[in-house]
Amino acid sequence: MAKHKTTSSTPATDADDEHIYSTEELLAILPWDRSTLWRKSRDGSYPKPIQLTASRIGWRRSAHRAWLKQREENPIEARAYFGRGAARLKAEGDGPLARDDR
Repeated sequence: MAKHKTTSSTPATDADDEHIYSTEELLAILPWDRSTLWRKSRDGSYPKPIQLTASRIGWRRSAHRAWLKQREENPIEARAYFGRGAARLKAEGDGPLARDDR
């Protein structure tokens, strides 16, 4: 018999927060590939996994949610790509584009 995931419209509980995401589950909800997930976990820009067994790791849902909340409270500024945003940076006097190299 196949296992089916059920969704619930009930509010999240503490037990829901302690769900452990597998690598595959995280890759399904994050816009990253496997190498990006590992790089961000290693450099500290995403929570580190926990060792569950000798051959399995996982990430706590609560750690993932805390990371999301931090991203919402302290958003990362978007980079200016191919000159987009350059005029705004220069007009606001921010960044290297505003320097007057004399």
